[in-house]
Amino acid sequence: MTYQSDADQVGVKPFKNTNDIDAALATLGSYNADQLTRGWISYSALVASQDPEFRANVRDIEAFYGRDRVVNSFASGGGYARSLKGGDDAVGSAIAVTDEDLARLYSSAAIVKEQGYSLQGYGWAKSRIRNGGQRADTVKVLQGKGQSADNLILAALVSPGGATPLSDSGAAGVTNAVATASDVATAVRLPTFLTGNFTGGKKKVKYGKEPVANQIASVAALRILGADAVDDARLSRVMLEPSVQSCMRMQNLQLQGCVAGVGQEFEVPHCISQHALAEIADCLGAVYK
Repeated sequence: MTYQSDADQVGVKPFKNTNDIDAALATLGSYNADQLTRGWISYSALVASQDPEFRANVRDIEAFYGRDRVVNSFASGGGYARSLKGGDDAVGSAIAVTDEDLARLYSSAAIVKEQGYSLQGYGWAKSRIRNGGQRADTVKVLQGKGQSADNLILAALVSPGGATPLSDSGAAGVTNAVATASDVATAVRLPTFLTGNFTGGKKKVKYGKEPVANQIASVAALRILGADAVDDARLSRVMLEPSVQSCMRMQNLQLQGCVAGVGQEFEVPHCISQHALAEIADCLGAVYK
């Protein structure tokens, strides 16, 4: 959610000097692979948890087997949650939302890349870069720290009882809140088709990517039930899908390498476009395309 809004903002702001380029690099370059993966799984689960049939069946299973037993099963991240009636449709809605979001990311990437080409006509943008290694080290440090979550989103991530908003430094707490907080669905703008009588256009994960769908459904089911009984470390693991995480980790490294290797200022936007936008979108798109 925060990453998408930052990507949108970088895409519409022109680069007028090196400070503008550095600001864009610091903004999008500070998202690390773990953060991006958990954020995407969490948001996808939030969307999936809105499916009425899936919600009803999760509640039915809880009533039949008991809360502790089904929560433990969902927390394993296996295929049980998705096997419930409505599970595939719930995940399909989440993937459809990802498809819409990726179009925006690719658009921002294209704009940033085009800016790089247009900057070749400016003297400051053609100047030689002499601190590429230092810039890359800065990106590495920023990625290690991760990006702070948006305050408005954090304000929405409160316990169902209306507790104090979480600290943006409480990564584990944020993870738990995304899976449990009842206020999130109203605070985050969900696509309009999820609130109407939408019956088509849902996406399916491609062959070999079923574990991703399983994890989305598992976290969605935990969110429906409230995941208070699941410890933060275990819940955090359910939100880290290895293939998506690995792909994004590679883009983190590629961004560092690109920034270190380019010779002129106008080339840096290409690094941002390619490794902080387009190929991040590719990592997510690989789940269903």
